[in-house]
Amino acid sequence: MASGKALLKKYIKDNHSEEIEKLKSQNKQCKVSIDYESLNQFLIEQSGKDFWKHQIYEFIDQMEEIFNTGNVALKFMNVPERDNLHDLDATSNNKWISTRAMIKNITDVRVDLKQACYICRECGTINLVNINDPNQAEVIPKFCKNNQCAGTSKSMFFDKDSSIYRNYRLLKLEEPLELRGGGSTREFKAIVLDYLASPFHNLKVGDVVNVTGIFKIEPRKVKGRSDGHEFIIHIHNITPVDDVFEDSRISEEDVKEIINLSKQDNIFELLWHSLAPEVYGYDMIKKGLILQLFEGNRPLNDSFKSSMMDRWTIHVLLIGDPGIGKSQLIQSMKMRAPKNITISGTNTSQAGLTVSTVKDELTGTWTMEAGATVLADTGVLCIDEYDKLSPSAQKSLNEPMEQSSVSSAKAGLVQVMSARTSILAGANPKYSKFDPYKLYRDQLDIPESNLSRFDLIFVLTDEVDKEKDSKLADALLNKDFILDESEILDIDLFKKYITWMKANCFPVLSKDAKILLREFYVNTRKTALETSDGKPITPRDLKALERLTIARAKCEYRQEATITDAIEAIDIYKEALSGLGLTLATAGALHGIHSQDELNVISDMENMIKSNIAIEGMPLSAESLRHLEMECGMLCHEKGINREGIFDIAYSNVKKSL
Repeated sequence: MASGKALLKKYIKDNHSEEIEKLKSQNKQCKVSIDYESLNQFLIEQSGKDFWKHQIYEFIDQMEEIFNTGNVALKFMNVPERDNLHDLDATSNNKWISTRAMIKNITDVRVDLKQACYICRECGTINLVNINDPNQAEVIPKFCKNNQCAGTSKSMFFDKDSSIYRNYRLLKLEEPLELRGGGSTREFKAIVLDYLASPFHNLKVGDVVNVTGIFKIEPRKVKGRSDGHEFIIHIHNITPVDDVFEDSRISEEDVKEIINLSKQDNIFELLWHSLAPEVYGYDMIKKGLILQLFEGNRPLNDSFKSSMMDRWTIHVLLIGDPGIGKSQLIQSMKMRAPKNITISGTNTSQAGLTVSTVKDELTGTWTMEAGATVLADTGVLCIDEYDKLSPSAQKSLNEPMEQSSVSSAKAGLVQVMSARTSILAGANPKYSKFDPYKLYRDQLDIPESNLSRFDLIFVLTDEVDKEKDSKLADALLNKDFILDESEILDIDLFKKYITWMKANCFPVLSKDAKILLREFYVNTRKTALETSDGKPITPRDLKALERLTIARAKCEYRQEATITDAIEAIDIYKEALSGLGLTLATAGALHGIHSQDELNVISDMENMIKSNIAIEGMPLSAESLRHLEMECGMLCHEKGINREGIFDIAYSNVKKSL
């Protein structure tokens, strides 16, 4: 019976020899991918033993020498995951592993010796020394390999031009969020060589990757000095997970249960009833949160960035008085989102949200470390106490919320990281209680540019109403609003349902749904323009409604989003607006759009300010400013509009024009 080495050699010769020769001629670093499934089937047919029994991975480096691949690396791909990163310890030393990990940080491309060339000064003989990895100490030949020469290490001359070099990069790997038990994780140092460390192989902080390689224990060095031992993974192959929602824990039986569940007539009702069942009421808000979990349609090829890419994440903001269930809703989302990070705005910085630059103690170099938005890529970032974030931290979320990426240029490092993250934020009003009779923007410590990026903004208020209070008190005391366990979904099944739907269901808008959304958009804008205080909605609102409509169809595993889905999406959108004291005709206020009356007052005030400057010059006296502000208030009163911020806008416009 042929050995594993001989079988691997035959397989490569029959299936990849032409590809190797073709790539070698290009004289650049590249790789040949050997498919695990195809190879494994070949091994079983030829010998009755599979990939693991033959320990095929032990021979792959020898194949590169046998086939003289040069700059062409031979890599196994699609190897099944057999190991959990969290379980690796000293007993796993020298074990070949296949696991899933997330890149926490990564160094830039570095260079090191692969084969050192020494020339003997005595006889001119070339002595070659192979160096397996960058951690290996350089070894100068003790004696010349020419038996007729008496040359020793002192007579060896290092020929840097004839030596062969290779790329390498150091990584820190940790468990992906969705695989962490109890929120804890472990970090592991890893190293990639040659093609995997080349600029052609794109690896980014925050990427979830499949990793194969050898798990080793090696001496640790800190600032050149020995400091015990450490775990290090010598990576054979590392590939970003193509399907970010793939979950190997979903079995065929789970899939059958999920599909059967999706056929239930009341599945959407079952889903939102299962979200925070201990919180009484807020039905529309729960519906909106469920749609956030399902999202819109991501690109089928899951491309990170392209000119045609559309945002598919849904962002939700909950504004509410303290103690009425806002944090409980967020915690329930945390428990049910397949992948999530939960933070508090009271102790989170801008760097902690996006990306920070840190000096790695192990490498001594500056590296980028992903923040919460990047780490929660393809999941949900729950931010409680959102109003406690600094204005700069809130504005730093503008890019990931709209572009699904985080760009950073710090300490000479420039990088764009994937942040396809849905944001769920909870905020308190400025004065702890939301006043429906005041402008919403005057009650929030959130920049307008950031506020406009939320698809849904819900207001939870604690209104005093005898009849409602009586019903709520009875419900809370009797607990008769809490559903039986048979009436809600198990959390594990809930997560699997969402994960599978996001990976396998991509509804398209039906013709009727497109017509309804188009007419809603056109008619709403028309109505707003027909009134002097109207503030029309924007294309951003239309795209939000499209995402909500598609998410609604996903809930029931339908490949077409119908007019019914669009109607329900519009109803949820209207409910969110009403809580802010906005109507469809004034919804554009969320995007900083001013009504015609407001624009007229701003224009009048600009003319008044310019006239005063022509007389007094700049800066205007305090008395003149007070007088102008009074004039502004009178104009606003005549037009029936809120004066807040109008004078500041006009004064700022004039100063910019000077």
